Amino acid sequence: MKYKIRIFGLLALLLTAWSGFAQNLQDKLPVDPQVKVGKLPNGLTYYIRQNAKPENKVELRLVVNAGSILEDDDQQGLAHFTEHMAFNGTKNFKKNDLVSYLQSIGV
Repeated sequence: MKYKIRIFGLLALLLTAWSGFAQNLQDKLPVDPQVKVGKLPNGLTYYIRQNAKPENKVELRLVVNAGSILEDDDQQGLAHFTEHMAFNGTKNFKKNDLVSYLQSIGV
């Protein structure tokens, strides 16, 4: 019985490892055909998709292609620092007012 369990475990391990070779990491993920993709003059790429639920609501997601994974050795911590600075205030929003404002409009 122990022999069968070991063989099964080894087989499962090999199949799991082999699945990584079957993936081509260079291939781009396909975009859902229901998604409209566009680019603004300032370079911002946007994606719009109709969503029936929840009714009468809009969902906004902001994705920034940045972060510690993209930092060079001399930039370590810069993305994390920038993340925190975003909530320290701007000329139009005092510290943490941006969070309160976004929550007040349902974001």
